[in-house]
Amino acid sequence: MSDFQTFPLLLSIVKKPFFAYYTHIANKIEVIDLKQIKLACTGYILISIVFYITGFLCIVNPELMQLHGRTLAGAILITYGIIKIIGYFSKDLYCLAFQYDFACGIFLIVLAIATLCIGTRFKDSSLLAALGILVLLDSLLSIQTALDSKKFGLSSWKYILIISIVTGTFGVLVILKNTLTFAGFALLAEGFMRHYIVHLTAQLPDYRYLNDNELSK
Repeated sequence: MSDFQTFPLLLSIVKKPFFAYYTHIANKIEVIDLKQIKLACTGYILISIVFYITGFLCIVNPELMQLHGRTLAGAILITYGIIKIIGYFSKDLYCLAFQYDFACGIFLIVLAIATLCIGTRFKDSSLLAALGILVLLDSLLSIQTALDSKKFGLSSWKYILIISIVTGTFGVLVILKNTLTFAGFALLAEGFMRHYIVHLTAQLPDYRYLNDNELSK
């Protein structure tokens, strides 16, 4: 056998175990990514539900929120911040839903600690104004997400834009009017905006080539 015939044979012998190992490692990494994306999406859905409930309570039972709103706000901000940080490190298909979440997550956690530790020094009106600013800033980032979605060719970008503008409007009203009623509507809008954006843009990659045993690990 000549050298020209031997070399391809040796290459094929070495290549098979190498690519098998590489494929196995790649599959493991992608399974981790899949679990992380699902965790982030689940977290956003749960925090959206929390926003729905809190917003509803602000509207129908403002006295309860005045008594426990500060502690509840701190707990929600910490949870929301952690979810945002997890989302940032998730690799979804379009990389749209969580692209600004790391800095936002850190900021929310710091704000939560400040609210819980020194919040009693501030008036409730200041906390409502802070809520309005947060909702407004989040809606502005969502407007950017809508424009990025348009670049990706997602037809739903216009709905994201409309929802973001409506949510931002409620944020402005909370700042100007400083009432729990507007705060409740702002939280309802914020919850719906987050829920809708994650549902539309946090698309999972196609892992059909992975078997059920790997996905269940």
